[in-house]
Amino acid sequence: MNPSDEQRAHRLLVIDDNPSIHKDFESILLDEDDRSTLNSLRSEMFGNGASTSVMTSVYQLDFASQGKEGCEKAKIARSEGHPYEVMFVDMRMPPGWDGLQTIEQIWEIDPDIQAVICTAYSDYSWGEITERLGRSDKLLILKKPFDSAEVAQLASALTEKWHLTQQAALKTEELEQRVEERTNALTQANERLKEEIVEREEAQRQQAELLGTVENMNKELKDFASIVSHDLKAPLRGIKALATWIMDDCSDKLGEEANEQLNMLVNRVDKMYELVDGVLRYSRAGRTEENPLQIDLNKYIPDIIDMLAPPENIQITFESTMPVIECEQTRILQLFQNLLGNAIKYNDKPKGQIKIDCVEEGDFWKFSIADNGPGIEEKHFERIFKMFQILTVTDKPEGTGVGLTIAKKITEMCGGTIWVESQLGKGSTFFFTLPKKKTRINHAKLKANTTR
Repeated sequence: MNPSDEQRAHRLLVIDDNPSIHKDFESILLDEDDRSTLNSLRSEMFGNGASTSVMTSVYQLDFASQGKEGCEKAKIARSEGHPYEVMFVDMRMPPGWDGLQTIEQIWEIDPDIQAVICTAYSDYSWGEITERLGRSDKLLILKKPFDSAEVAQLASALTEKWHLTQQAALKTEELEQRVEERTNALTQANERLKEEIVEREEAQRQQAELLGTVENMNKELKDFASIVSHDLKAPLRGIKALATWIMDDCSDKLGEEANEQLNMLVNRVDKMYELVDGVLRYSRAGRTEENPLQIDLNKYIPDIIDMLAPPENIQITFESTMPVIECEQTRILQLFQNLLGNAIKYNDKPKGQIKIDCVEEGDFWKFSIADNGPGIEEKHFERIFKMFQILTVTDKPEGTGVGLTIAKKITEMCGGTIWVESQLGKGSTFFFTLPKKKTRINHAKLKANTTR
């Protein structure tokens, strides 16, 4: 109950056809002389804390002589938002409704009113009363002639009970509202969860379809590789062999122009063979699954260099100690082989220099392969990593344009990146990164060494 409720007058309705009874209630509940008696009674019943609220509150009494009149007053009071808390109802009120009928009618309008039946006669037994009104904790009987203290006790106790009932109802309503809000929130969350489950199932279905599509594409790629290997390379070998036989057997009869054209044919067959072989190597890059191995690049890279067999005028040096990394051997072989092979193949200087370096950069190893070759224009930096993109920078035979594409594919599959920095005429530096996870440094300090 808030402070405004405590200051508000307790509304009581007295329904009795005897005007003297009205005056008796006024005398008991409203006279100043009886205020101390009321406070004392309330203090005894509800404790010392209750007496303070009585000192600041009063009863507001309304009277009716007949049941219908009292019913109308109860209706008006409820519509005004200040309903009656207790009604004292006489049992006999001829010629109108009796007390039971009056209570029945008023409870239909306001079922919360505490009712006290005032009677001097045994018009109805308790069983008959409860049969009519039902067993209710809002119903009491006051025998006439009544005692003033008894009326005061009933008024104090029943108004307090009415207020406590209202408070409980408000709290119950508030609790029900919170439960409803929480239920609605849970319902909405459940609906969202259902939607997410449906979306996830759809995503899983699409993923399964995609995986199936990828699997089919991989199978088709493998089939394509087989077709290229057998059905394309075999005819090329036949064409080259036939052209070579003609040149060997008939070169003196064909003339200079015909021999030149046959040489051109053989060169173009070789070029076609290299292109087919490049396609095969690109399709296989990353497809082979191997168990990762601990590879000491200080020992492994020199083996790759020996395999590439650079010419005597090319010097390859290590600028720092290489790490020991955990990786798939074939992939790391292809990566260094393609980058070093390019640096060797396209170096146009009488004294070619290739420098291999590695530094730590956060969670990655950053490798670099620098050369003093012809260099690359900046506008071609992205193009050179695309399939079959070749830059003619020397008078040496052109490559296939696949090596850097394979290097890019392997680097990205390992979780790294690759890029180039270059100046035309001053050489190029290819950088690539590999994650340091599952890697460790070989703590043996190796001095920078030179091969070739």
